[in-house]
Amino acid sequence: MNFYKNHFGMIVSSVIAICVSFVMSTSAIFVDHLTFSIPLWIKNWGTAFLTITVCGMVFPLTNWSFALGKKLGLKPETLPHVLLENTVATLVFNLFATMVLAGVNIFANPEIEGAIAGGFLPFKSVTEMYWKTVLKDLPIMFVISFIAAFFITKLAIAVAKKSLGIPTLATEESPQNH
Repeated sequence: MNFYKNHFGMIVSSVIAICVSFVMSTSAIFVDHLTFSIPLWIKNWGTAFLTITVCGMVFPLTNWSFALGKKLGLKPETLPHVLLENTVATLVFNLFATMVLAGVNIFANPEIEGAIAGGFLPFKSVTEMYWKTVLKDLPIMFVISFIAAFFITKLAIAVAKKSLGIPTLATEESPQNH
């Protein structure tokens, strides 16, 4: 439970999960040419939020980023290090969220099953459509998420600093101190 180590990390992780899941859920609808509807958007947002939150809890992404940054000789809080942190987090969040969002939108969807069975979609099965969709969506969603996460992380850090009344994100528990 890496994300619950301190209040600062919990606030940052929560803001990132809320905002990145909003961006990914909205993007998934348009990238996959789905008809936008509020129920679909809410379903996608909830799915992305849950996926990103669980990934943030299970995987020590910040620790991985700082360990890799040390190996590469990057100094914390510099642009190269921030880009590295963003890349590591976006890779994990994007991979899992894209796979789950595609699954939620494709599997158990009677319209898709009927279109494939009727020959209206160029896939042999729903599973084939799922994997081709994931492979098509991953790079697109990565770019969208990477750009959005860069700004969202800045916002999340500012919210955490203001909420806790601290001037820096470097605390005793921070990965850069280990």
